[in-house]
Amino acid sequence: MHDLKEVHEQTDRPARRLSDGLILAGLWIALLLFFLGPFLLRGFELPVGPDGPVYMWWTRLAGHDGLSAVHRPGVPALALVLQGLGLRLTAALAALECVLGASVGTAAAALVRARSSSRGAWLLAGGLTGTFAVHLAAGYLANLAFAVLFLAAAVALALANRRATVGAAVLLGAAGLAHPLFFPLGVAILGLSAAIAWRADRSEALRVLAAGLGGGALLGAGLLALQAGPGPLAVDTSRDGFLRRAGLTDVLRGAYLDRFLHRWTRYVEWASIPLAIGGLRDATGFVGRFLRSWGIVLVAGSALSLVTGLFPADRFITFGYVVPILAALGLVRLWRALAARPVLALAATAALTVAMLAGSWIAWARETPFLSGVELERVSTANRLAAADPGSPLVFTVNQDGTAASFLAARAANVIRAGMPPERIRDVVVSVPTPTPGEPASAERSALARITAADVREAEGRNGSALRFLLVPFDSVQADRAGFTRLSRGVFTTNSELASGALTEQPDPVDPLLPSTPGGIAVAAFVTLALLSGVGYGWARAATRDGFISAALAPAFGTAAAIVAAVVLERLGLSLARPAGAAVVSALAGAGGYVAWFVVKRRAAANPA
Repeated sequence: MHDLKEVHEQTDRPARRLSDGLILAGLWIALLLFFLGPFLLRGFELPVGPDGPVYMWWTRLAGHDGLSAVHRPGVPALALVLQGLGLRLTAALAALECVLGASVGTAAAALVRARSSSRGAWLLAGGLTGTFAVHLAAGYLANLAFAVLFLAAAVALALANRRATVGAAVLLGAAGLAHPLFFPLGVAILGLSAAIAWRADRSEALRVLAAGLGGGALLGAGLLALQAGPGPLAVDTSRDGFLRRAGLTDVLRGAYLDRFLHRWTRYVEWASIPLAIGGLRDATGFVGRFLRSWGIVLVAGSALSLVTGLFPADRFITFGYVVPILAALGLVRLWRALAARPVLALAATAALTVAMLAGSWIAWARETPFLSGVELERVSTANRLAAADPGSPLVFTVNQDGTAASFLAARAANVIRAGMPPERIRDVVVSVPTPTPGEPASAERSALARITAADVREAEGRNGSALRFLLVPFDSVQADRAGFTRLSRGVFTTNSELASGALTEQPDPVDPLLPSTPGGIAVAAFVTLALLSGVGYGWARAATRDGFISAALAPAFGTAAAIVAAVVLERLGLSLARPAGAAVVSALAGAGGYVAWFVVKRRAAANPA
């Protein structure tokens, strides 16, 4: 009977692999359509989230000055490659939000499948974790790319072989290039996992440590290479940056706490916490130790941030993919516990699953682009004048109602830089006017006026008299400010004579930032998925030798290969901003993986043992 059962399992294995592959394909399509939903249903033509404009001007600046010009080179490198291959920048960034978000889900599915072949467990893990990724997909692309690569590295480590360990090291190094500040957090999780495994499985602990050291070495080499060339632009891209520079630490800590108290229930649905606790009992081996370590670091980091106020606690929560993964295991455990009553088991697990998925959808459906077509139109007019008067500082007056003046100023600065000619991005300075007598002003508003005035003086001291603008979308309070002349609808300048002549000589904006279309973003998402999967599948097969896991992790390996290849080739002089450069990066990154897979297959055939 035992032999007959074994023969039956071997005969059934190809059919099971085929059905698992079809289910995985269905998961891919479902997650991608989930992320495309707001774009298609609400007609969005631009990336969503507050950091969308930041990645736009980072990418444009990196295309002009090189990857050394940005703090987090990974996503700008990917966006430049996609843009060079024919995608509009706005569509490429929106596509990355969707594809990287979906990739989080398939990486989580692969991680659970590495522990168990239960379809219910890995499918639920993929769905819950992928949809939970909306909190980082809302503009926080560097964090999202780090999460995808970090989860993929954990899957590789779960396979417990030398090739997979090397693959994990490369994935971790690329994750660090995507977001260097998150790399210590990933190292802390892996280090704790290795410490827990030291007694039970010393070889596992050594593998984890080796991958961490290898990833750190790759990251260090990349950051060292990026020291050559123009440095990053030292400006505030968020309200947090303004508050920190102004010395308003109490206000900043209050903002962190307020953000955590008002958002954490949106990030982690109530049902997922008890389910995750229940799922801990089914998390065993490396996967169990890894998830426990992640949970410990998540709780400790959140507590530390709340006590010290040094960093936002909600960033730990949005990175807490351990919760939906364990919640999926908890759902399977609940199903088994209620197996004697199948109707109740189905009703309970379905209701909890729908509740968690609905929570993610509600959060995602609320997201919007943090710039508008009208704003881009106004900035394009200023673009024409800025291109005609190279070298002078570009000062934009920003003044809006509301208490969060620093948030509005940071958003305006990001949108304006995104729409300027790439060679003029470094010349942009925002100016918040000093409150007039009788105008209510908070300490935050007064400090903002003081430090932006200092920024203007410093810029004019370096490069001479400034070209000043007032764009109505960013200055609704004082649109009729004295000294400004109307240039066109919603655009004012202090240089009226220069403006009229420049607009005649420069009829079109220089390299304008253009919105996409909902359909264009959908096409860009599927093109991006196909490209990253094609580039990464060979590397994934070489590292894992498992068809299912390779298909699930192909975009993650493609992301890592594209980032590393882009950094290396760009440092050697290849321009990523040109179509030829993007094609070379894509071709070499992908071809290297298929050559590695071929070598691995040859060696396996020569040494069957």
